[in-house]
Amino acid sequence: MTSRELLKRNAFAKRNPEWHDNLTGANIAIAHAHSMLSAGKLTQQEFKDYESHLWHQLLDEMPMDVFSEMQADGSLKDLEALARGYDGDRDSGDVTESRKSAERKVKADALEQKWLDGTIDDKTYAQLSRDHVGKSERLDDMIADGKHDKAAHEVFERSYNEQPNHEHILTQYLRKTFGGNDVEAAEKGGRTNWEKATDKNGVTDLDALETFERESESADTHPGGYVEHDESQDLGSMFSNNPNRGDED
Repeated sequence: MTSRELLKRNAFAKRNPEWHDNLTGANIAIAHAHSMLSAGKLTQQEFKDYESHLWHQLLDEMPMDVFSEMQADGSLKDLEALARGYDGDRDSGDVTESRKSAERKVKADALEQKWLDGTIDDKTYAQLSRDHVGKSERLDDMIADGKHDKAAHEVFERSYNEQPNHEHILTQYLRKTFGGNDVEAAEKGGRTNWEKATDKNGVTDLDALETFERESESADTHPGGYVEHDESQDLGSMFSNNPNRGDED
């Protein structure tokens, strides 16, 4: 990088400190996701989905003055291209669910690493996992009762006991095979159990997920083969709502 380019970048960061911090955070998160990819914890598609998710989030949260400046120098088009990602022929529902799923995996792994290396304690690990990855009544009870050791191990074991989302796999197959433009089918069966159990902030209610999965398993069966077509810093340190932070004041 030339001295002029470095000066330009530093000046931009000074004019827009909050945006610069968000950009730095995104790069840290992407670096962590890449380490997961190298370790076999993420597939190539999951990594691409997560990367696109972060750039899309930055684009949505961009201040107007930064938008104007990036539009003027042409860099806005680069960010928009990154945010679009590699969606291929998937519909918007599949893309959204895949990005949320990849985000949960990365957050869970980052928190797990900070817990295993002793940076965060049992209470913090359980609470942040509950807030950012997935909540359940069982986990809430453990946290409320002060059983932080059990809560932490509950979260840790949950990360390695996830069952395949068969409904999501089936939905993807049906959309690919029969098309995804049927409004009635989309309204009745277009959302996976993960989508139904996940709120607008991306937090999954594991109790609700279990209920939806159980209902799916006990649904009316059909004759063999027939399917009804109604259908410098690391990432773990970046979570802002550390429940122990207030204790240090």
